[in-house]
Amino acid sequence: MRTLKSAFVQALFVLLPLAIAAPAFSQDASSNKDLNTQAYVELLKTDANAKREAVVTYIMQLSDSDAKVFGPIYREYNDELSKLNAAEAQEIEAYAKNYDKISDKEAEDVVNKSLHLEAERVELKKKYFEKMKSALSPSAAAKFYEIDSQFQDIVHLQTTSALPATP
Repeated sequence: MRTLKSAFVQALFVLLPLAIAAPAFSQDASSNKDLNTQAYVELLKTDANAKREAVVTYIMQLSDSDAKVFGPIYREYNDELSKLNAAEAQEIEAYAKNYDKISDKEAEDVVNKSLHLEAERVELKKKYFEKMKSALSPSAAAKFYEIDSQFQDIVHLQTTSALPATP
């Protein structure tokens, strides 16, 4: 039986134009970890959101009837999430531009806005976990939650890469 992370890696290899090739099915724990790392690194080089729905749907491995239920809920969720991600990207870009000359008050405001956006993301996840749990099943909703969390980590890394490195 494939693990969720193994399925995530396989979806990345199938659906994204990655430059690495890997055996997709019988992986031991060590090679799964290596494949995950390689896939994440390659995904960081791409627009993770561009293939997000296709990869998530592939990994979910839903029946046709469940996929019909999942699709509209996912798109609604992703539309709301995209707005939060865009607001975060805008904040990070503004912070990065003024990094060397930002005042203490401005730095505090940036962190408070970031924390507020993160709280909104948590509330959004709760809302859609309940929707998916009701429409599909608790296990399908949990699977989606894990997959989406992995994607969000990648999107966050891509967004925050605009920040200057600190010594």
